[in-house]
Amino acid sequence: MKKKASPQGDRSEVLEAKVATSIITASHVEKVFHTKKADVTALKDCSLEVLENEFVCIVGTSGCGKSTLLRMLAGLDTPTGGEIIIKDRPVLGPGPDRGMVFQSYTLFPWMTVEQNIRYGLKEKKLPKEEQDAIVDQYLDTVRLKRFRKAYPKELSGGMKQRVAIARALASKPELLLMDEPFGALDPITKGQMQLFIREIWQKEKPTIAFVTHDIEEAVFLATKIYVMSARPGRVRMEIPVYLPYHRTPDLKETKEFVDLRMQIQELLLTN
Repeated sequence: MKKKASPQGDRSEVLEAKVATSIITASHVEKVFHTKKADVTALKDCSLEVLENEFVCIVGTSGCGKSTLLRMLAGLDTPTGGEIIIKDRPVLGPGPDRGMVFQSYTLFPWMTVEQNIRYGLKEKKLPKEEQDAIVDQYLDTVRLKRFRKAYPKELSGGMKQRVAIARALASKPELLLMDEPFGALDPITKGQMQLFIREIWQKEKPTIAFVTHDIEEAVFLATKIYVMSARPGRVRMEIPVYLPYHRTPDLKETKEFVDLRMQIQELLLTN
C-alpha cells in the first residue's frame, strides 16, 4: 500500500486541490508484456489519482513502468489487470478528453505552427472564427506569434515542444498527459521550459499528469508527486508538495526544496 509523506511548506494550493473532483483514477493496475522468452511484469498493483487542476508528477528510475502507466491513462495501451476510470467512465482507448505530449517532437512537419495548433480544432469541426480565436490565444500563450507561419524544421527543440503543448491545450482536454517532454532538451532550455509549463498551469489551471525521472523537475513543477518503485512498478509513496504557489528558479536553493528532493532521492535509491 502506498504511503503519504508528511506535509511541507505552504499548504494553500494542495488543500484547495483536496476538495476538487477526481479526473482520472488508476486502481490496482497491472501490465504484463508477453514475449517469446518470458512474461515481463512492468506494473503490479499500481494505484493513483489525479484531481481536477492538479499538477501531478510521476517520478521513478528508468524501466519502472511510468511511461507505460501514462500510455494506459491515455488509452494508448491497455492494462492486463485493474482498472482506469476517467471521471465515471472506463478508459477504453484514446479520446479528446485527454491530450498527450511526448518526449519526441510529434508535430506534423508539413504543417506550419498555426496549422499544427489548429489541427485538433478542425477535427472537432469548430467554426472557423472560433478556431481562429483559439489559435491566436495559444500562439500568444506560448509566445510564438512571430512564428505562426514557420514549419517545425525552422524551430528549436524548446519551440517545438511549446507548439506541441499549445496543440494539446487548444482542444481543452480534461487531462494533459506529458511523457518526459523536456528530456531531450539542453539544461538551460529545459529550465526555461519548466518555468514555461508552470506559468501556463498557474494561468490556465489545466489538469496535468507529468512523467519524469528528474527529481528536481518533479519537485519544482508538482502539487503532488507519486514515487514509483523499481520494476515491477507500483506507487511507493504519494507526496503532496507544499511549496509556494508562485515558483522561480531560486526556489531550488531553499531548504524546503532541497529536503524534499533528498527525500525522493533516498526513496529511489532504496528501491
